[in-house]
Amino acid sequence: MKQSLIIIMILAAFASLSAENWKLDSNVTFTLSQGAFSDTWVGDELSNITWMANSTTTAEKQLKSWLLNKNTLKLAFGQTHNQKTRADTTGASEKYWEHPEKSSDKIDLESMLRFTTNAWVDPFLAGRFESQFLDQSQPETRLINPMLFTETAGVIRSFIDEENRLFTTRLGAAFREKINRDVALITETEIAAKETQTTIDGGLELVSEYTQKLQMPLEMNLRSRLQLYQALFNSKSDELNEDWKSTDMVWENSLSTKLFGMLSANLIFELRYDKEQVADLQWKEMLGLGFSYTLF
Repeated sequence: MKQSLIIIMILAAFASLSAENWKLDSNVTFTLSQGAFSDTWVGDELSNITWMANSTTTAEKQLKSWLLNKNTLKLAFGQTHNQKTRADTTGASEKYWEHPEKSSDKIDLESMLRFTTNAWVDPFLAGRFESQFLDQSQPETRLINPMLFTETAGVIRSFIDEENRLFTTRLGAAFREKINRDVALITETEIAAKETQTTIDGGLELVSEYTQKLQMPLEMNLRSRLQLYQALFNSKSDELNEDWKSTDMVWENSLSTKLFGMLSANLIFELRYDKEQVADLQWKEMLGLGFSYTLF
């Protein structure tokens, strides 16, 4: 199956990381914010805790004079804990902590083979796997679901390729397979059955990536990735409305600044447009102090 080929391609690339001359880059950040109030505090403010762990790891190597392999792994997970009030058995007000809610959840693994021909553009092949750790869209939590497998082939060009700065753009034909496991078919009173839903589509994909390491005077790490996808066909077009024909857009930005030691200020900002999910533009922003550590 297509997803099996992508997984084999990615695992084979990461399994070879024990070889020499790999260019490795990894940054791990942990951000925490917390607010607390005493029981005697006058007002309706309540305590809360929000935390997020985020990591970006890349491994790159020139396997042959004509073949470059680049692997990227992005992981993120965070939760928000909120305190609420309720009446106890005597009618008096008491405080309690709600079940934590997700604030961030991402698994993004990609492996790319670039054929370095020294021409104006280079051909490339890429396989990508996207998912999340916890799927809480149903009463029963599912792990690593849903899953999106993407295969892309096309051309790529590096407009800037310096030691501390890189800007690349690639354009290609992409084929995607979305798998949603154990979807509950619910009747009025119970879950009648569970099924796996699969959707396949294909189209054109444009990806631009920019990374830069700065010293001004604090050490800063900037990453930006813009992805546009235009579907041209969909395996369930007869069952869907026209929303699948709209262009999907994801623009991810992260800025990590080391203040001193491992203490850092972290900013994550993301814009997303997917008309199949919601007709409006979505955005997410997270800013906080935390800890940052560079593995390589």
